[in-house]
Amino acid sequence: MQLGAIRFPLDDRVADASAHAGARIADLTAQLSILRAIVDDLNVGIVVLDAQRRVTFINRAFRHFWRVPDDMITDGLTFVRLMYHSRGSRTYAISHDRLGDYVARQMDLIRAGEERPLQIRFPNGAAIQFRCKALPDGGRLLTYGNVSELARQADAFEQLACVDGLTGVYNRRHFLTLAEIEWSRFQRYRRPLALLMVDIDHFKSVNDRYGHDVGDTVIKSVAQMLQCHRRASDIVGRLGGEEFALMLPEATLDNAATVGERLRRFVEEAAVKAGEIILSVTVSIGASASDDGTAGVEALLKQADVALYQAKHSGRNRVCRFEPRHERPADG
Repeated sequence: MQLGAIRFPLDDRVADASAHAGARIADLTAQLSILRAIVDDLNVGIVVLDAQRRVTFINRAFRHFWRVPDDMITDGLTFVRLMYHSRGSRTYAISHDRLGDYVARQMDLIRAGEERPLQIRFPNGAAIQFRCKALPDGGRLLTYGNVSELARQADAFEQLACVDGLTGVYNRRHFLTLAEIEWSRFQRYRRPLALLMVDIDHFKSVNDRYGHDVGDTVIKSVAQMLQCHRRASDIVGRLGGEEFALMLPEATLDNAATVGERLRRFVEEAAVKAGEIILSVTVSIGASASDDGTAGVEALLKQADVALYQAKHSGRNRVCRFEPRHERPADG
């Protein structure tokens, strides 16, 4: 009898265990392949880093979004090198001078292992939301979600909250917010700052004679003229009804009066068309300017309103400057 032909129970158990392990490995490999295919097909960019911040996995969405070439996916690829791979080129929508800040912010979040999201906007309107999750082995799971549509919706809602629905210029609330910013700049740097109050002349008569639809057309037309013929730095807002305001940074009272006269002339020379009706419209304008004695934006508005009152009661269709001796009588 040959000894080599003898099989012991232990050999059978070892063989069975080996076969079972092989089947188990094959099953896990198949499951991992399926999982990888699923992750690769997600519409969310995914990057896995090891404890040394080397890239161990990148899915297709990330490669597509960041335009990562296939020949760059090699062993030892670091996250920083991955982010900087297109520096100096147009691969990223992000500007060259902002890329360093973006990478630095991401690295801070990655090192801390925080899950606090970081949103970055691109000049082309796209937006992504970055998140980092610490892994048990010291690595990091990075996700990049395309939130461009949500960002556009948020911008649209913000725009609605800031803009007057009828005219498209800033509403009163947002105008005053921007005016306070300019006032703070005036206080800090003592640069000139002026303001114009603009009111459409005889507007009640337009509404009474032609109706509110024509009145709305007149308001929209005047707002458009103010917006089109203002200086680039000027801020236009509708305060309510037929009344507008323009904040004029870097403008003295003389500058404001000059700007106001130019705007007054543009409105006077234009013809407002509302259906078959063609109207000639004029505006009265009050000008004020900040100085060391001005208390704030509200005071500047009140001074311009006093000057506007003088323009209205001295013939309309003119520009008046605020003079300290002028006081607007109480209504009634």
